[in-house]
Amino acid sequence: MASAVLFALVLATVQPVEYEREGGTGTLTITSTAKGAKKFAISTFGANAHTCELSGTIHGTVGRLDDPEPGQAECRITLVQKGAVVEVSPQSEEACAGLCGMRATFDGKYVLPPAECKPTASKAAKESFLALYKGKNYQQAFDVLNKWSTACASLQHWMERDRTLNDLALTQYHMKQPAACLATLSKTLAAEMKTLKAVEEELAPLDYEAYASTAKATFHNLKLCSK
Repeated sequence: MASAVLFALVLATVQPVEYEREGGTGTLTITSTAKGAKKFAISTFGANAHTCELSGTIHGTVGRLDDPEPGQAECRITLVQKGAVVEVSPQSEEACAGLCGMRATFDGKYVLPPAECKPTASKAAKESFLALYKGKNYQQAFDVLNKWSTACASLQHWMERDRTLNDLALTQYHMKQPAACLATLSKTLAAEMKTLKAVEEELAPLDYEAYASTAKATFHNLKLCSK
């Protein structure tokens, strides 16, 4: 009961805000209506472009959907606030099963992103990195991108993480640090799988299509840093 009251009090003072799911696979938005009710909207995606969309009203720590399916068991979700994190889970897996594509889910930890990880700041960090890299200021470029990537690691989708690791590794190559370059690339899925064919077999078709260019870049950079 105490946690429900605390969560209600937190929501009562918060402005419309967007949380990001760990792993960069979705968002939770909480807003206040003119009458003081608390609304939620969740939008997520999983493998092979499967998605999940649900919205409703928050009562204490319980979320009830706006449009429950008539004649079906009602899907209710639990939202528990812990500092800057909202943990979301279905009260009944069976009742909520039909809300998502086969490879998508909505449960998990949704984090209020720190200032440096919000879209505008992330874009600025990447643009600064690119400008420094093109200007051959490799150490500064590496520091800018590495600082951003470290701060926002938990909110990056794994494909974005691998693209970032390639950028960092290539910068290390230009800094005459081939061993560091190889160590950075070793953290990617492509390096773990070792061949493009293995990557293709590991991923769902649409995921492979989206990741193939990054995998190819990884294999190219591995050869570059192995010379």
